[in-house]
Amino acid sequence: MPHIFGESYEFNEVRAFLGGDPKPPNFVIHRNGEVIGLCLGLGWNPRAESEPCEVWVGRKGDQPKWGIKLSETKGLLPVYVRRTEGGKWFYNGEFQVTSDSTDPAIIRPRLQPPTIVAIAQLVFLKRINPPAAPTPPAEVVA
Repeated sequence: MPHIFGESYEFNEVRAFLGGDPKPPNFVIHRNGEVIGLCLGLGWNPRAESEPCEVWVGRKGDQPKWGIKLSETKGLLPVYVRRTEGGKWFYNGEFQVTSDSTDPAIIRPRLQPPTIVAIAQLVFLKRINPPAAPTPPAEVVA
């Protein structure tokens, strides 16, 4: 059953639904080395629900490597956003990568010490499939 815009899910449900490998980093849901979805906590990605959606890729461990893979990803990516630490993940629609930046002049204003002190890359996404407006009921013609 497809995930529903605005509904919340546990992280393991999201990863299983998308068929992702159970390996970090958890901001990218990935399978066989390919990015297949995103789980963005607002604590680390405060502009995840903005237009454009921004992914703030950290510098720890494999995060920079996966940021590069994300920036090179073609096609639609389902995006889930966690609004509170430890909370559920809300399905936010399908997005497409539009651009990225490693320019310190663009990154620096986004740093938010003491929490966010290092960003390796910004990846910008555009919503492709926004939630459809409810369809009005069809008129019955007798």
